[in-house]
Amino acid sequence: MLTAVAQRLRDRAASPLQWPLADAQRAGVATGLTALAASLGLFDGADADVAAYAAEQRAEVAARHRRFAAAVPDVLRVLAEADVMVVPVKGAVLCGHSGAEPVWPDPSTRPMSDMDLLVPPRQRAQAGAALEAAGWRLHSTSAFEDTFLAWGDGGVGRTDGESAQHNGRIEVHPGWAEFLHGYVAHGASIDGRWSAAEMATHVIGHLASTVVRAEVRAVNVVDVWFLHRSGVSWHDVADVMIDVDPRLTGPGLWLADRVFPEMVPGGLLQRELRRMPAPDAFADLHPSAVLRDPTQRTTGRWRLSFAASGAERAAVARQMGGSVATRVTRRARRGGRGAHT
Repeated sequence: MLTAVAQRLRDRAASPLQWPLADAQRAGVATGLTALAASLGLFDGADADVAAYAAEQRAEVAARHRRFAAAVPDVLRVLAEADVMVVPVKGAVLCGHSGAEPVWPDPSTRPMSDMDLLVPPRQRAQAGAALEAAGWRLHSTSAFEDTFLAWGDGGVGRTDGESAQHNGRIEVHPGWAEFLHGYVAHGASIDGRWSAAEMATHVIGHLASTVVRAEVRAVNVVDVWFLHRSGVSWHDVADVMIDVDPRLTGPGLWLADRVFPEMVPGGLLQRELRRMPAPDAFADLHPSAVLRDPTQRTTGRWRLSFAASGAERAAVARQMGGSVATRVTRRARRGGRGAHT
C-alpha cells in the first residue's frame, strides 16, 4: 500500500489496489493508509466489499479527526492555565489540532491514535495533576509517559481497522526520549515553543525510532512527504539534527529517501548516517524489512548495530532474554512482505 500511495502522491501512475478484503484489512491496520489511499482513488474498481471497507475506514478516520480536533485545544488550555510548558507533536501538529496550519492537505485522512504532548521532566507531575483535576482519568504510567483517557474505557476495541470509538489517549512524555532496544535515545530539549524545524525533526525522529525497532507504520513515512511539500526548510532541519542522537535522524531520513527519492538532501542523509554507531547498517536493506510485522523479530546483530556503548549492548541482551547471538531470525536483511509495501 505504501508503494502505491507514494507513487500517486508523486503524480505517478499507480495500479488500483485489487485485494481480497482480508488482505486490505491487514494492510490498512499495518500501514494506517487506508483512508488516504481511498481519497487518492486507489480503491476505485475494487470488489464491492473492499470498496465498502475503504469508504467506511475513510469515514471512521474523519470522525476520529473531529473528536481530536475538539479535544486537543481543551487539553492545551488546561495545561497552559496550570503554567505547564507543553509541546504538542505528531498528529496534533500534523493535523492542525494544536492551532498551527495543518501539514497534511486533508487532515481527515490521517489516522491519529492519541495526542502526544512533550513537557519538561520537572513539570511531569504538574501536568498530570492538572489533567486529572480537569477530569481526564489516568490510565497507565511508565518511565516514558503518563497516559490519560479523553474517551474510551481503555480496552482494545476494534482490531480490523480504525474506529472513532477507539480510546482517545492523552500521552504526556517527560521530554523527548525514544525507547529503542532496551535503552532510550534523546532528542531536542523542551525549553520553549518549538520551531517548524524542531517539529519536523521530531516527526523524522519518531519515524527513525520505529525504523530502528523495525516496526514502521507507513503513515509516518507519508508524514515526512507532507512536511516536505509544506515547505519545511531542510537547512534548518539539518541545524537542529546535529544536536540530536543520530539514531533519531539517520534511520528516518534513510527510509523517507528510499520511499520518496530525491526528497531528502543527499548531504544531510549521508551526514546523519555517518554519525550512527554503524554507518552501513542500511547498506543492503530493503525498506519492507523495517515495516510493521508482528510475526517477525529482528536479529541480535541488527539490534546491536545501533548500540553505542557497553551499557546499551547489555540492555539489548537483557531485552532479548540472554545472549543476543542465539536469538536470530531471517528478517534483518530480507524484505518482501508484499501487501504492506
